[in-house]
Amino acid sequence: MKCVIEKLDYEGRGLCHVDGKVVFASNTLPEEVVELEIEKQEKNYDIAKVVSFYQKSEHRLPSFCPHASICGGCRFSCVSYAKSLEYKKEIIKDLFSKNGFDIPDFFIEASRPVLEYRNKVSLKVQDYQYGYYQEETHQFVPIKKCFLLNPSIQKLLDDFSLFSFQNGNLIIKTNQSNELLLDIETEEELKIKEELVLKHSIKGIIWNGSCVYGQSFLEEKRSDIIYQIPAQSFFQVNPYISEKIQEKVNSLFDENDEVYDLYCGVGFFSLRLAKKVKNVIGIELSLQSILGAKANAINNHIENVSFHVGKVEDILPKLKHKCNKAIVDPPRSGLKKSVINTLLEEELDLICYISCNPITLVRDLKLLTEKYQMKFIQGYDMFSYTKHTECLCVLEKK
Repeated sequence: MKCVIEKLDYEGRGLCHVDGKVVFASNTLPEEVVELEIEKQEKNYDIAKVVSFYQKSEHRLPSFCPHASICGGCRFSCVSYAKSLEYKKEIIKDLFSKNGFDIPDFFIEASRPVLEYRNKVSLKVQDYQYGYYQEETHQFVPIKKCFLLNPSIQKLLDDFSLFSFQNGNLIIKTNQSNELLLDIETEEELKIKEELVLKHSIKGIIWNGSCVYGQSFLEEKRSDIIYQIPAQSFFQVNPYISEKIQEKVNSLFDENDEVYDLYCGVGFFSLRLAKKVKNVIGIELSLQSILGAKANAINNHIENVSFHVGKVEDILPKLKHKCNKAIVDPPRSGLKKSVINTLLEEELDLICYISCNPITLVRDLKLLTEKYQMKFIQGYDMFSYTKHTECLCVLEKK
């Protein structure tokens, strides 16, 4: 069937209508005329694939990655970087508008660099090859190079033959000193050749949860804080953008504020903020992250911060010490309804909501705006060339 792509949806897919029904097609751009073939039919929409192009967008460029159309990760690798930011902005504005939010104009902070920025990668290993699962499938896509990875990670992967395991999972982290931390899961006996360790700056190797070489964490510096990052702990993947967000968040607080840092991880926001405000209380489900956060507070000589391990929805309502402002940086699933209810009950002066998923962000904002009003929203291109955008939304008490 011949279709004209009208716009992009929040997944970065092309959207068109056929006989009044919405059809989504990956690897398409607005205004392109395409021949589609339906792959999956749902009640309210269909999923299609492109069979051929009748007319391509004037903005379409050859992708820098040979795996892009298969892997699905770099959704916007077929346009200029500037155009990718325009598309992302349009997607966010459209999403907010559809949900009743008349948001003021905003900009998306560009990544620097736009490639080779990722300080972490999670890979599948099958038959001595590394790669990704194709988006929304368990179809293995072997790769030779990922253009988003920090060069120190890619150089290590260029020596992948020295890993010597056939199947499993591999997580690699690096820092701005190009040191590396490997986290390997495999049912096989691990035999990493000595040449690999000697050639690369490997600080530690974790095998099935146990540290078998070196140390179980990396150190990384942001601003004037040195963080220990355990192997399984979350830390933002884009150093430049993460520091930009941290700077903006810090500017929203003053010396008399007492702040909740919900989903605090290893204390990325808490520790720098604690140097400015009266007190910070961090809550995080991951025990490993909380142990890292406490160690980071001690190592940086910061005393006006406390960390609690557990579910935010369980701990927040029970805290005896109440704060007047909050940072929330939840996983992609967003906030639990009970957490939203607690935030509504406390009527904080300000909530700084950081989200990697605009869908759940909008869902939560619709509930939070019962007692809070949106002050501003700003985008950050944490994941350049992918469909994802980090959003910072600031809410004030009505």
